[in-house]
Amino acid sequence: MNNVMICLELTLLAVGAFFLIRSLRPINQLILDLTDQKLIRQWKTLSILILSFLIGYLVLGYDLWVHKDTSSFISLMIALVLFLGGTFAFLIGQLALHTANDMKHLALLRQESITDGLTRLKNRRYFDQRLSEEVALSKRYKLPLSLILVDVDYFKKINDVYGHTVGDEVLKNLSNIIMETVRDSDIVARYGGEEIVIITPNTDKKEASLLAERLRDKVEKTVMATVETTQEVVQATISLGVCALSHVILDKEALLEETDQALYLAKKYGRNRVSISSW
Repeated sequence: MNNVMICLELTLLAVGAFFLIRSLRPINQLILDLTDQKLIRQWKTLSILILSFLIGYLVLGYDLWVHKDTSSFISLMIALVLFLGGTFAFLIGQLALHTANDMKHLALLRQESITDGLTRLKNRRYFDQRLSEEVALSKRYKLPLSLILVDVDYFKKINDVYGHTVGDEVLKNLSNIIMETVRDSDIVARYGGEEIVIITPNTDKKEASLLAERLRDKVEKTVMATVETTQEVVQATISLGVCALSHVILDKEALLEETDQALYLAKKYGRNRVSISSW
């Protein structure tokens, strides 16, 4: 009977130790995947504790083997508790890893739902939501807020002459130039077709117009695409409309309408220019 209890206790310890070792794999994967340093430290602490428990399992297993003639109900209970502890650590590790993977998948799906497929800028839906939020914040805290609307000059002609593949390359390169030029706090989205919109929080109309002029100048000096078959370089220019919230422009709709009107004037008076709303 004593030998049976010893075998049972050693089996429980061995299986518990096996689960403990297996629990280290998802925990280590979590440590590699996480970016939050606080969480990384916590999971590293847990992995060190698990290794400490493993040493305890080995010590207890050795003690049971050496003193196998004195096995008791208490030692069996200890072995059972350690077995359950190893199983629990394994399940926690698996659950944490699956949860982290699910969260990453959900974050990816959310990112895709607010991202334009071609330019990788934010899409119109995201822009509409953020503009409403920024207008509300600006009015509440009396902060400046400006909007810049960007349009590629003669974009239809680029598509007609060089094809839509070159047109797409122009839009992607324009998006890259804008993202490299704006601040991290600015919100850039594809407004529709060849139009791109920039929300510039805590920025007055003068500062926004300087940003718009930098963008216009950069695009004018940059090769925007290359025709693959002939290696012909394609230049492009942009027109920009700028408007800001004011005592006249009080809400999202007025801001959009006036920015669009400023863009219309930039195109009307020759393109490749920045037009600033007088309001």
